[in-house]
Amino acid sequence: MKGRRPRTPGVWRTRRVWLLAGGAASLLAVLIWVLWPSPQAEPRARQYQDVTACLLTGQAGVTEAQAAPVWAGMQAASARTHGQVRFLAVTGDQTVDNAKTFAGTLMLGRCAVIVAEPGIADGAVRAVAGQHPEQRFVVVGGAAASAGNVSRVDGSSPSEVTAQISATVGDRLAAAG
Repeated sequence: MKGRRPRTPGVWRTRRVWLLAGGAASLLAVLIWVLWPSPQAEPRARQYQDVTACLLTGQAGVTEAQAAPVWAGMQAASARTHGQVRFLAVTGDQTVDNAKTFAGTLMLGRCAVIVAEPGIADGAVRAVAGQHPEQRFVVVGGAAASAGNVSRVDGSSPSEVTAQISATVGDRLAAAG
């Protein structure tokens, strides 16, 4: 047995321990890799159609008690149809004559439908609707619509107004999109 070194039991034990530790570490690494939770998909922005419904409100905007259910209905219609919604609050004098200027701004903004909350916004829309037969309007409550391009929504509760606005605006957004 020339040239061979004698094997000592301590060397094999040390090697065996290192081999077992390395195998265990490798197995642990594989398990961690397999069981690690996959990253959540990044939230994506909603893809909107190129169609918009607009709300004309008084100075308080969509926080006003009469405008809030209307705005909620428009947002529900937007979620369902992927049409865009926006609002414009009348600033300055809270008169129908001043509100007509804001209604004109919405018409220039290519709104598929203009919704008016009760009050000065409603009065402004009714005043300009006859001069713009190509524009679609929706008023909430009040007297029956006098022009053919004005639809009237009337609910006895805020939830009914929200549901009716959602359906009316949703139909218009779907038709225009």
